[in-house]
Amino acid sequence: MIGVLLIAIPIWALAYLLDVHIYLGMRFTLSQSVGGFLGLILGLTFLLFPATKGAPNNKVPWYDLILALLGLAVGIYLVLYHPEIERRHYVATHFELFLGATAILLILEASRRSTAGWCLPIMGAFFIFYAFYTNIFPGILQGKGYSFDRVVPYIYLTESGVLGDAMHMAATIVITYILFGQALLDSGCGKVLSELCLSLVGRFRGGPAKVAIIASALFGTMSGSPGANVAVTGTFTIPMMKNIGYDSQFAAAVEAVAATGGAIMPPVMGVVAFLMAEFLGISYAQVALAAFLPALLYYIGLFFQVDLEAVKKNLRGLSKEEIPKLGPALKNGWQLLFPIAVLVYFLLIARITAATAGLYATVATILVSWLRQESRLGPQRILSTLRSTGQSMLDIGIVCAYVGIIVGSLYLTGLGVNFSIMITSLAGGNVFILLVLAAVASFVLGTGMPSIPSYALLAILVAPALAKMGIDPMAAHLFLVYYGVMSFITPPVAPSAVVAAGLANASYMGTGWQACRLGIVAYLVPFAFVFNPVLLMKGGIIEIILTFFITTIGCLFLAAGLEGYLLRRVNWVERIIFLISGAGLFMPSWKTRVIGAVVLAFILFKDRQALLRLYRYPSMILRGSGKRGDV
Repeated sequence: MIGVLLIAIPIWALAYLLDVHIYLGMRFTLSQSVGGFLGLILGLTFLLFPATKGAPNNKVPWYDLILALLGLAVGIYLVLYHPEIERRHYVATHFELFLGATAILLILEASRRSTAGWCLPIMGAFFIFYAFYTNIFPGILQGKGYSFDRVVPYIYLTESGVLGDAMHMAATIVITYILFGQALLDSGCGKVLSELCLSLVGRFRGGPAKVAIIASALFGTMSGSPGANVAVTGTFTIPMMKNIGYDSQFAAAVEAVAATGGAIMPPVMGVVAFLMAEFLGISYAQVALAAFLPALLYYIGLFFQVDLEAVKKNLRGLSKEEIPKLGPALKNGWQLLFPIAVLVYFLLIARITAATAGLYATVATILVSWLRQESRLGPQRILSTLRSTGQSMLDIGIVCAYVGIIVGSLYLTGLGVNFSIMITSLAGGNVFILLVLAAVASFVLGTGMPSIPSYALLAILVAPALAKMGIDPMAAHLFLVYYGVMSFITPPVAPSAVVAAGLANASYMGTGWQACRLGIVAYLVPFAFVFNPVLLMKGGIIEIILTFFITTIGCLFLAAGLEGYLLRRVNWVERIIFLISGAGLFMPSWKTRVIGAVVLAFILFKDRQALLRLYRYPSMILRGSGKRGDV
């Protein structure tokens, strides 16, 4: 039964996207489709996630069966009666009030089970309480308060609550990309990508760390999920990094940072980016295009650090025997890279809707998989792919339903507008202070909260304040996306670091702090593109190239300052100067850039031989040996 219901989740979504109801002569709305999706997600959550950690997983308790049936019921009711509810303008019957209250309680409990923590249900309960009793709160938070008859239908029945943008996105766009990524994995694309990465960069110094970076970036185009990215690529990259001499903690941190970057790497980027497109009311292709250069800088900064660490420790590349040949790797798997090209074409060139592009890419995956017997997606493997997609959608679906509760409460009470006014006045009209407050809020919410509700909350509470200060809306929302995603590698929670540390047998907290250091660019580049939207592809081509080049140099000197090495070991004073100057090159002001360049020139001029050799650094990166003599 569970297997059938898991397969039913993607089939239900695909049936709506492919307009099956139109061919059957039925009127069927998006809200009805989302209602059915919600029912399946809730029902399966109580069947698959036990109430407590120690509960046996080989049977379902009677109370979970009842909760699963109630979860199905609240969804089925929306499928059957939502058009009628719209006709009476969402005036709820007593039975609908009961179902609405049940749905809210079930979503809160499901969020506790799926995230294994109390953070989400407690925060959700607070916002429900706030909607009821805004009259008892002080100052700018005060309101008139709303009755049970007003709050529950607003959250359960309207498109401003549980049936809103987050669930629309999950039940249409996100599920197509989860299906696409799962189809690629099941056809063997993950193995092809790993072999290609090994053959391309495995022989260079610190090769396995560079393989981890490139493989995770490419896998991010299929997944966009940091945890899944670590689990898939980390199983082979972390042992390789340890074998050539990287310590366990550093290897785990490299994988955690590289995998987390998949959530900000176009063309897929993860669930938060789809939600961002919904909030901004723009196409997903515009989001992906704007996010490309910042994501590239993120990986360039990480690449510089692992390279300098390799040369500092005399780490070699992999031997010829350990590296697959590029020709056979391409011959055996080129066809599995074709669907990614299809996705990029339809998203960025043809510019069709994100959901349709995902469907076309999935169909292309199935078709090309039949070119080789070992990659062939036959009926049995397709059913397995559908089941895995349904399983992956449980966590995402519950979190998106939870976001509906938060968003509904905020819209109903008007807290978003009031909060925006409050933090704008707190910042005193200073854009930089406002951005720092937004970043701190992101970290606080990221401690124990998934990136989706964290971003949704900030998009309503903080993004209007950023826009009011004249910040480009795309830059403002992408700023919040970056700091929300960075919670995956920022202690004390750092879920990506937890998974990577487990694979490397390393300290999870030490891995988290090491990951913060390796991901330093991710903390700086959001400020850079807010103050300089050229990095979001907004400007002339010459201006974009020049800005990207200067910022890349900033990445190099930040890496040198953090690693204490650039062509030679540098002392602490030079490290601090490298860090300050590198950060200065990120800013759009010509003053900071000139100061940064002058200081760096002075430091390098002290060692003229190093200055003369600096231009050779790009070729040095490609050395197979890690000997210091090379530099």
